[in-house]
Amino acid sequence: MTDISIWPKTINEGVELMIDTMSDVDKRDLMNAKKEELSRFHYTLGMLICGWFGLYNGNKVLLEACANTRKNEIERLVFQNDPEEAAMIIVEAIWNRLRADMKVPV
Repeated sequence: MTDISIWPKTINEGVELMIDTMSDVDKRDLMNAKKEELSRFHYTLGMLICGWFGLYNGNKVLLEACANTRKNEIERLVFQNDPEEAAMIIVEAIWNRLRADMKVPV
């Protein structure tokens, strides 16, 4: 995605967009992972999110939305400029949504 007008501005927008574009196999793979295994999606889904959603190219609105999920003010400030951390927040949100939709216990 290079057209900044279609970059998601919220985590939920990003979640919906990714779920709509993921294959059933990829959805199942993510959904069946344990929470502590989500880091294995960093170099695949996470990097795709960074690129498509403009996290490396100035999508400050989404970076800020992801940073605001942190309770600690210092973490919020640090994560406001961390595209990869933002991507992993979105990966976890996708994981949560897929599991909720399929009623899989967390």
